[in-house]
Amino acid sequence: MPLTAEELKQKQLAQHCYWDESEQTLWIDCRKLVHELGVVEVPSWDALTMSSIAIPNYPSQLKVLAWSNYSQISYWRKQIPQWVQDSCALFPTHQLKLLHYAGKYPQVLELLDHAPMLAWRLMATSLEEPEIVALMSGKRQDIVTQVGWPGKHETVKFLRNLRLRMVNEKIAEQVEICLMDDKRLTALQSLPRINSMALSLAAYFPELIGSGLHLALAQLPCRPMQCQSMVALLEDAYTLAEWLKLETIEVDKIGHCRYLVEVTDLYQKWLAMGPKVFAMKNAGSIKEIIETSYLALKLRLSSELTVLNDWQDWIRLSNLQEHAWWTSEMLEEHSLLAWQDADGLWGVLIQTQPKDDLSAAHKIIRVRGEENVLPGAKQLSDLHLWLANSLPKSD
Repeated sequence: MPLTAEELKQKQLAQHCYWDESEQTLWIDCRKLVHELGVVEVPSWDALTMSSIAIPNYPSQLKVLAWSNYSQISYWRKQIPQWVQDSCALFPTHQLKLLHYAGKYPQVLELLDHAPMLAWRLMATSLEEPEIVALMSGKRQDIVTQVGWPGKHETVKFLRNLRLRMVNEKIAEQVEICLMDDKRLTALQSLPRINSMALSLAAYFPELIGSGLHLALAQLPCRPMQCQSMVALLEDAYTLAEWLKLETIEVDKIGHCRYLVEVTDLYQKWLAMGPKVFAMKNAGSIKEIIETSYLALKLRLSSELTVLNDWQDWIRLSNLQEHAWWTSEMLEEHSLLAWQDADGLWGVLIQTQPKDDLSAAHKIIRVRGEENVLPGAKQLSDLHLWLANSLPKSD
């Protein structure tokens, strides 16, 4: 995704740092980019471990450990153990506060090692330093209770088993969903490790927790985009299964898959069943679709968004992209549009009221490319620009 204005400022702040060797202090001059923050003082790692002064109220939004490693900031970083840097850099906020507490208090350092998500959540509270120190001398269950999570052994085990490469708002929300639901939390106890794919699956598809697919995904390395693709694929598969009114024994095959490619194969098998049913619902014959080349639609499309008004085109686009657009039906509030760019053929389903007024407020339901892929930053950027500034033409 394109960087936000805030993220661009953060990248530039890395060039406004000064390392004072004699004072063992990093100075971050925010005055030109984020004036209200002024100049932020950050002691060295060695100074943090030896200091007895109160921990200052650092700006929570500064992602210092995710900044480029310019020479001035590299002098400050080189003292910090790499695993501590990596652990604090996981989080979108409170990096400096977490780093300072970890340096000053061995108990927080241990918590950061064993349950980094809990350590971060603790930093996000309004607790004062003496209160945090007092909590650290008690049980882990007391800490999870204090931060608003169920204070039980299962919560602590879940947090220890989390293996995340990054934490953003969506992942934090998924953690919250799993922790606050007893069924999810209990079911997840059997997993020795919970990566972001296993977490996403548990949050959005609780019926798959503990399935063969869930256990297999929990063992795989993953990146955020892979999680998004997995969630989209499973949503597509369940939506199509429901639309086709498949028997439970058939739908349960999703959980029996060991790899996502097997889920894709299952989806494609179900996809082949759809056009005939869709054509019948729209009082037409699939024969006229078969006799008309699918590529004819592709040849009609350009870089401009085109509204697909005919149910035949919904089937053609579904065939070309391997995505069942027809599961949304041709409802009055739904508009299906398509366009092409250098990366291939794209479709977007938009909810709008009324259907013939595409200049009215609209909501993007989903976007897919060929082979049912998710859009990249370019497609999303272009799409939002088009929808904001122009009316699609009617085909």
